[in-house]
Amino acid sequence: MKIKITPNDVKKLIDLNLDIINFGSPDNAPSYEWISKAEMYMNITFSDSYKWFLAEYGGGDINGEEIFSIYEIDFENAVGGDIVYNYIIDIRDNLHEKNEIVVSRTDFGEEFYFNYNKSHKNECPIYLRLGKENGVFYAADFYEFLYKRIKALSK
Repeated sequence: MKIKITPNDVKKLIDLNLDIINFGSPDNAPSYEWISKAEMYMNITFSDSYKWFLAEYGGGDINGEEIFSIYEIDFENAVGGDIVYNYIIDIRDNLHEKNEIVVSRTDFGEEFYFNYNKSHKNECPIYLRLGKENGVFYAADFYEFLYKRIKALSK
């Protein structure tokens, strides 16, 4: 039986791995207004677990791998790890379908993305794609994604 990862599990793991984690704080969190703008722009509703991450940490990286956030600047002019900016580039360049929203890219060419074609209730699974391959299931929600990435990058 699979164990569901909770926000508390993630917080504990973060506290144990502060040497590789560079997250912000609630002071860095994007406002509700900007989260709503992002959701409207992409025509989705972010999962509860991703909204939790935004509210608790605002964004950041795990061992140098950025977790995309919302920068609170015009989406068309944002750069780097703004989730909407990356979505715009991905759609423009035909890299992803509209319901596949990348949340992190690694130096090894891995892309972790929300698959809104598979979302249910208030959560959305994370899939992993390497290059042009089909994506494979990675995590049931954003809590599990964070937990797995921290575990993988802390070795």
